[in-house]
Amino acid sequence: MRAVEQGSREQWLGLFADGATLEDPVGAAPGRLGTVAIADFWDTGIATLQAVQFDVRRVFEAPGEALVLADVTIEAPSGANAHYDAAIHYRLDEAGDIASLRAFWDLPEVLAQLAV
Repeated sequence: MRAVEQGSREQWLGLFADGATLEDPVGAAPGRLGTVAIADFWDTGIATLQAVQFDVRRVFEAPGEALVLADVTIEAPSGANAHYDAAIHYRLDEAGDIASLRAFWDLPEVLAQLAV
């Protein structure tokens, strides 16, 4: 999350295992498989934002995985802001790299906030 907040593309991409999967948001956007697809997600989604901030409310940990509950605030290039709740599930591989990231949040609600 810090890498996203800081706009550190290479640092963020370096957290993922080869062959990792990313679903963000789950059910509303196509999943991404592998480094190239995850880099494209950064380039077409994260990099287009002026700012992203996570306020982590709770973390549930288990061996090899974690669920993070966070309030997220984003700022679009237009200056519009959106604030939303997210539940982000991380699964790690044996080396401790992210094997799977699944983010649950309400895309239509966020788009409506940005359209105002």
